[in-house]
Amino acid sequence: MDDSKDFSIHPDDFVTVTLMNDIYEVQYLQKSNRQNNILKIDSDRYVIKSTGEIKYYEHTETRNQSENSIKQTMKKLRYLINANFSGRKNELWATLTFKDTIIAKQPSLIYKEFNKFIKRLNYKYKEKLDYIAILEPHGIEGNDIIKWHGFHLHLLLKSSSSSLYLPYQEFESIWGLGMCRIERLKNIDNIGAYLSAYLTNAELSEENSSKKKYVKGSRLWLYPKGVRIYRKSKGIHYPKRIKMPYHSAKKLIGIEPHYTKTYKIENGDFENIVIFEQYNKKRR
Repeated sequence: MDDSKDFSIHPDDFVTVTLMNDIYEVQYLQKSNRQNNILKIDSDRYVIKSTGEIKYYEHTETRNQSENSIKQTMKKLRYLINANFSGRKNELWATLTFKDTIIAKQPSLIYKEFNKFIKRLNYKYKEKLDYIAILEPHGIEGNDIIKWHGFHLHLLLKSSSSSLYLPYQEFESIWGLGMCRIERLKNIDNIGAYLSAYLTNAELSEENSSKKKYVKGSRLWLYPKGVRIYRKSKGIHYPKRIKMPYHSAKKLIGIEPHYTKTYKIENGDFENIVIFEQYNKKRR
């Protein structure tokens, strides 16, 4: 029987709070591991300090095998987006495409062209714009088949001024490599979750149906092994994480959670109970 569902956080228990504008995440571990029991020897081997046993890392051969690594990257990306973007007037979301399929299939060339573009953009508007640039694998979708066809770039832009307006035709001219789309991030109460779902969930067409079908996480395998999924400017910062008693966290946040999840982690003889809560002040 899984007793994790009956477990709850006590007021004096310590939790980790992640602060991201209007979004707060609280994580509680029943057992905290304050000591690292693993010592890395080299890129292939590590030693378990408590036993002295030497083991080998399991290196993945394909991006599909390291799906968990991509999921962790996407989680970090969600945090990064929510800590820096909340739908204000000085923020924009742009999609950049490539007419040249050779560039579209090589991340190194994509980022090289993007670096040139962001310099042109800053020069044009006499302002250094902060950004998060994200690769989206573009697939030809239909009949439950997704074939990789290269990448698009999604770009979150942020101005230091109170508002940001970039005329579409002018913006596309500065890009110069394909079609563009610019949107406001209004009416989205969790931008990080919205964009990460947009990047990873593919839409498939169904015969004789007008309904859209989305397959969760189906784009993840389209990312080649070792590709750098996103880049950011220096002015984009990771969220602050604070450890504090649960009662202090509740007082700091001031609202009830809109999402709670409790689950058990089991690995050999070790097990732990994790409680995760998310609070969103835009959903009050």
